[in-house]
Amino acid sequence: MFVANSTTDTESENPRTTPGHLSLASAISLWSFKAFFGLSLGANRLLLRRQKDLISPIVKSYHVRPDLKNRIFYPENPDGVKLPLYLDVHGGGWAVGDPATDDDFCSFLAQNFNIVVVSIDYHKSPTYRYPHAVEDVAAIAHAVINDNSLNIARNQVALGGFSAGGNLAFAAAQMDCLRGRLSGLVGFYPSLDLSESVEEKLSHRPRDAPSDILKSSANLLASAYIPPGVDRRDPFISPRWADMNDLPSSVYLIGAEYDMLCNEAQQMAQSLAKNSAAESKRIGIATLPQGYGWQQGGIRWECARGKKHAFTHITKHGEKEVERMKFCQGMYSRVGWWLKEDVWARPN
Repeated sequence: MFVANSTTDTESENPRTTPGHLSLASAISLWSFKAFFGLSLGANRLLLRRQKDLISPIVKSYHVRPDLKNRIFYPENPDGVKLPLYLDVHGGGWAVGDPATDDDFCSFLAQNFNIVVVSIDYHKSPTYRYPHAVEDVAAIAHAVINDNSLNIARNQVALGGFSAGGNLAFAAAQMDCLRGRLSGLVGFYPSLDLSESVEEKLSHRPRDAPSDILKSSANLLASAYIPPGVDRRDPFISPRWADMNDLPSSVYLIGAEYDMLCNEAQQMAQSLAKNSAAESKRIGIATLPQGYGWQQGGIRWECARGKKHAFTHITKHGEKEVERMKFCQGMYSRVGWWLKEDVWARPN
């Protein structure tokens, strides 16, 4: 379906390319990270009670990737009408996590907006490096869209993801099997430009920003995902460098103000808006503080004020957790309404 660009010896010396294979120290660090994340995630799921109002998903594999299990969230649909489809891709630095990571989001979107939501799995690095995960997401998304057992409206399909999942969503959206099949694309604090150094990314953050949780792991995770000698400006690795015409005309990008990935998401939103709606007037988003969001044509940008990377998934305690969930659900609602009243309300 998709083959990564080949490189010559000269190209592999490009500073934008990934260095050689992981050193022993890096490999130990990465597998330690994976083990710690796995244990933490497991403990978190054991200690935290599953919310009673969450939809219990159906777990399903597709023949294109029979070893990967995906989670399908069905809302109540007594009339049996065909429902829109949202395809979700979880984050985790291309190395960790699973579809259950996004259960809260998927259930919320399905319940509150009458959408069938499918959370897609993919193979993880470093065992499976680029382009495996992109191909996994594209292949499974294509299989879901063509799944006759799902009562879905195939002209109302959106794809989105969190962090590295956002990267994979924007990469997969460019692939031939999905181009023209997606009416909307969503990125929650996505990694969109792996050609920019960590130092450059950090320089874009507000001066008073607290420490960035990605600072110590970003290089390790990127090197584990990207094979040696591959140009990091390949648009399937860094969608920031994609031909904007290869992406859907309706895109919702959300950044976290204190996240080093925020600037690249905002810059991509600017490029998309310039490309697709040069004559459209840019308007603010009424429910957001002034300067923290806008829409131009089919492109929408939102900056989560005072938030760090992964704020949607890092739980807190007591009232702070109540506030976090309220903030996230408000943001999820804006995405849901945008899909229902803007993207999917247009005549096809």
